[in-house]
Formats: sequence, C-alpha cells, structure tokens
Amino acid sequence: MTCVLDACALTAFLDRERGEGFEAVRDLFNRADAEGITIRMSIVNLIEVYYGCIRKYKSVEAADEIMRQVNELPIEVIKTVSDAVYRETARFKTRYSMSLADAFLCATAKNLAATLVTKDGEIRPAEQREKLSVFWIK
Repeated sequence: MTCVLDACALTAFLDRERGEGFEAVRDLFNRADAEGITIRMSIVNLIEVYYGCIRKYKSVEAADEIMRQVNELPIEVIKTVSDAVYRETARFKTRYSMSLADAFLCATAKNLAATLVTKDGEIRPAEQREKLSVFWIK
C-alpha cells in the first residue's frame, strides 16, 4: 500500500494536535515498516509544512530543526515532477476549487494509485468524481 501525505496531515503529527489526526498519522508511521506501507510526500506539500513552520516559529532555524526531524520519519519525498503529474495537477486546479498544492497532492496520489492522507475539505469534491482513495484524519 502507498500513501501520500498532505501538508495538514504531517502538520497534525508535528504539532501533536489533539484528536485523531496526530494519532492516525503516528500509527501510520509506526505501521510503515511492519506492514510494508510506503509513505510519500511531494516536495510541494513539504514546502507548505516548511513555510508554515517558519511563520509559526518566526525562525528559519527552528523550521530547519523541524525539517531535520521530518527527515527521520519514514517519508519518501518526491522531488521530481513527471509530465503526467504536472498535466493532472493543472486539470485538478482548473476543475476544482482547490489550492495548487492540493491539486498537486491529488495528481500525485492519482498517478501513484495511492491513498491520500488529509483532513483538508478542499479535497472532498474531487474525491468522488476522480475516485480518489482518501484516508480522512480529524
């Protein structure tokens, strides 16, 4: 099984948000090796996490420290964009009212036939129409 993390899912884990979000992502990380789960994240969505940390902590150094911690997690960062993904991203962006980063997330997950891990409601309209597999966290 392959999962693609949204920025909000990783942020829920990093911020130890109350509720199911933190626990669900933590459990996914814990199960990754034992159950053969591949966890991926696009560089676009990781950038969202990074700039969110800079804004939250008002410090590049603090954000860099958090990114060092993220590098220890079982996440494969996708740093390249295929023609299929950039075209699919554009299609998602024009068809649905979602951010470019969310469109990139959806296109990446669709291209990999992966399950999206998110709590972002912007994904809902695309979920059914595009037959996306989504693991909703709270």
